[in-house]
Amino acid sequence: MLVSARGRLWEIDCLRGVAVALMVVSNFLFDLIFFADQSQLQSGVLDWFARFIAGFFIALAGLSLTLSHARVDAKRAGFGKNLRRGLMLMGLGMVISGATWFAVGEQMVLFGVLHLIGAGVILAHPFLGRPGLSLLVGVLVLAVNPFVNQLRLSVPWFLWLGLQPHNYGSVDYAPLIPWFGVMLIGVFLGQVLYPRGVARWPWPDYAHVPLCRMLSWCGRRSLWVYFTHQPVLLAGIILTKRWW
Repeated sequence: MLVSARGRLWEIDCLRGVAVALMVVSNFLFDLIFFADQSQLQSGVLDWFARFIAGFFIALAGLSLTLSHARVDAKRAGFGKNLRRGLMLMGLGMVISGATWFAVGEQMVLFGVLHLIGAGVILAHPFLGRPGLSLLVGVLVLAVNPFVNQLRLSVPWFLWLGLQPHNYGSVDYAPLIPWFGVMLIGVFLGQVLYPRGVARWPWPDYAHVPLCRMLSWCGRRSLWVYFTHQPVLLAGIILTKRWW
């Protein structure tokens, strides 16, 4: 296992970079369908691909949370750090909500992946250091999802939990049920694979392979990429439609 000068694990950054790359591909295909009238690209496979990427991101967020927690004195600064980061991510999620309200109207993002990760960073704190509890509650949250998914309400106040109103649709929707369960499983994996922030088993050293370096660079800037890739993609699609 190699640790960077700033204490980062290259393999986690690389995995996050893979998730970022897959996200850009998935969102580009979605943009072609939604904004470029390429409806022939729509398929169940693409929907499952998008869900897989969301789950990948969310599980990595849970795993990364255990690594961050291992670097601080939990009694001194752990929860305060998680609270601040969670609120910041939820605030950024609200920025996305506002932007998508202008872009897609009624299908705007009310509780998407960034909202979920922000809330999850706060809610997962009691599970840090308790891998068995993380796995148990994570599996239970996933198990109740089929029942919650069948329920429909007349109001949208519990969208964050997974209780949808009738005919609800959004370009990005990641409620606590089931996605917080995925995050808790990520917390479990982080505590099993990286107890006290150190890899339990040695990983092969690919940190200096050019592709891994590029992916790790993207992974370290995943939030920046998350915010900037859609305006770049949409600008490219608009220009292409105008000139070709």
